[in-house]
Amino acid sequence: MSAAKGEGNLVPTVREVQQKFADILGHGDDITWDLISSGQENILKAKLSQLHCESNMFHWIWSYRKYSKGQSLTSLFFVMLVDNVYDSKMAEESRSWRLYPVFRCRRCVDETGHSSNVDCCMSYVSQYSIADSWKRFVTHTGFGAGIMVTPNLGVYKQIDGRVELKTYSTTQMCYPNMEDKPITPESLKKASRMTIKHRKIIIQSDPFMVFPEPVYDFCPGEKMLSSILDPHGSPQPGDVPRLSDSLVLFTNNLNNLRLGSLMNSINNDPSILVNQQRSAWDKIAEESVKIEGNVNLIRSCNGVPSKAALDKIFQPIDNKRKKSKKRMEAENPENTQNDLSENGSIKIKGHDINLREYGTQLKEHIASSESFDILISSMSEHLEVDTFKLIMELTQTFVETVREEMCQTLKYYFPTESIIYQIILCISKHHPKWDFNEIEEHSSDILRRVRMFFVSTGPNPYAEFLKKCEVCAGYYDICKLT
Repeated sequence: MSAAKGEGNLVPTVREVQQKFADILGHGDDITWDLISSGQENILKAKLSQLHCESNMFHWIWSYRKYSKGQSLTSLFFVMLVDNVYDSKMAEESRSWRLYPVFRCRRCVDETGHSSNVDCCMSYVSQYSIADSWKRFVTHTGFGAGIMVTPNLGVYKQIDGRVELKTYSTTQMCYPNMEDKPITPESLKKASRMTIKHRKIIIQSDPFMVFPEPVYDFCPGEKMLSSILDPHGSPQPGDVPRLSDSLVLFTNNLNNLRLGSLMNSINNDPSILVNQQRSAWDKIAEESVKIEGNVNLIRSCNGVPSKAALDKIFQPIDNKRKKSKKRMEAENPENTQNDLSENGSIKIKGHDINLREYGTQLKEHIASSESFDILISSMSEHLEVDTFKLIMELTQTFVETVREEMCQTLKYYFPTESIIYQIILCISKHHPKWDFNEIEEHSSDILRRVRMFFVSTGPNPYAEFLKKCEVCAGYYDICKLT
């Protein structure tokens, strides 16, 4: 990221870097969290894989679910270390820095069990250490000696659009037997210019089957970070898929191809990501106002997988038909015309279906249009018209009659695409024949099961089980992890 004299692209200062992260990860002076349910650990692993973090980091973070009823509730922030200055103000303006990701995990809550005060005990997990308090974290970082610049308590709070930062002098050397793996301006510059190498992997069960596996000389997420922190860098051909995969770090969503493509087409303009994130948090904040009590902003993971993974869920339907996809399309060419149009209509088996028929609330609560479109597209390819309509009707019923109650109970926002996906999973598990009459007959049971799933994902401990913390003003409960 360093620029030669005359190129005009300087390495951003520590404050400039932290400001960009605050724009992406924060929301004004609110406390924000990412919720990953107990069965969605692949999302957290995907985040950490972009940072080449050690496997211990996953297990450390995942173990703190015991304070959130088995759900992972974290916030990502970045610590920056400067070792060439001694003044805190000069440290913020330094262009020579080391960058380390840290995950803040919720531990204590207020007496209602529904929220967490900024001063309550939190746990902090880095690639080097775990700490059950902020004081211990800043004194035992393992990042090495220098001046550490970080958002206070790991919360990206902004006052009039300016991120609030704290500085700490650290004299501790890196932990012994641990390799220092910081992100630096030099490593970002290297990542932005290098292409990913591949090595051939042979499948043992089929020695004639070979597929390429990427080999990184740099942290995969560094190509994405270099794009965000150096928007004037020239994107390379083929960078979109890798950029999209890396965006899970900030979006809590596996489906980011559309966002990655848009960023790439506008010269990796970071404002695209900032605006997308701000829009998502604004929607969550607007909904949170309607929830009774003091509520932090919690962004759930919709869990919607790739199109290929969804196709596998619907595989029994294709097996039942005993027809290949090519043969089906040859017999009925209209089956291929199933893309969701801009006006919200889709063609299934020759029938035009307008999604507006299923109410305005269903549309209003879509958080990821890409995940929603993937669901609708896959459903339209595999399901009969009546089954497709029934799932949409069940979703409408849930959104309009159950969702608000769930938000009040769980104290967090969950989107339309999560509901559709859970309905699909429920039918796949309990009605694997995908028989329309059977699904229709058990519609009430399906809605009940989906409701119970969302109840199980609530991260807030029950107030009657809370214990007073001996360190802070908050309370906590420890659940048994399964």
